[in-house]
Amino acid sequence: MEINLLLTLDLREQAALQAALVTHGAPDSLVTLALTGACRISSMAEARKLHDWLLQARMASDKDFASLHVIERALVQFGV
Repeated sequence: MEINLLLTLDLREQAALQAALVTHGAPDSLVTLALTGACRISSMAEARKLHDWLLQARMASDKDFASLHVIERALVQFGV
């Protein structure tokens, strides 16, 4: 099954995401999103991996990054 989900961030969210990527093990799609402001997720497995990483990062951090919530909300609305 192939999906086509495009995520985009504004510059403020992109800068916050770059700061959040200090955590090791970020999925490739998240790194691409942080560097370019957009990424294409082409499989449910990749979307689930991103969603799981976002949950773990949020629980492990005392910081609250709005961009992570934006991405997580988009994934949930998409059905991941």
